[in-house]
Amino acid sequence: MRELLAEAVRLVVGVERKSETLYRRGAMAAEDRHRSFFQRLAEEQARRIEALLRQLPEAEAAAHEPGVPPSCLAGDHLHQAMLDKRFSIDLYATFCRCFKEPGLCRLFETALVVARREFRVITAEYLKGGCRSDATATSRPQRRNHQRGELPNRAPNRHSPLFFAMQDSGRPSRIG
Repeated sequence: MRELLAEAVRLVVGVERKSETLYRRGAMAAEDRHRSFFQRLAEEQARRIEALLRQLPEAEAAAHEPGVPPSCLAGDHLHQAMLDKRFSIDLYATFCRCFKEPGLCRLFETALVVARREFRVITAEYLKGGCRSDATATSRPQRRNHQRGELPNRAPNRHSPLFFAMQDSGRPSRIG
């Protein structure tokens, strides 16, 4: 069980390390008004990663030292950060639904709460209009806004092949 929990911590550290790299890249390339925003996000992310690494043995934690952020790439860093956090939220929510072990659930639920909080902060900054220019906003029709909620946790139709496959749980299916 310890190996599974250590692997889960390594996975969360890897995902969060990618986010930190993205924030550091945004801090290097962004204009002045977003630079401090990305620097603050990167520092918070680094503190969370250090807290996660304390759960691993010292030998494994040393292997996850921060790397040098790659060179600055042109692009909309706020939009990339939103997409990255959305991916993290979906990944952590999937893991929360898949695992029943309390230690794993606690780890993924904590990571999910933090990712949702970061997503809200990044979205608020994005919607301030800091990433869009007024000229491009007026030239296009206004886009629809909606928030995607959690997917319902429904069982499949009791008469479908998927339901029978779930019931078989590894035994050869009688459906042919």
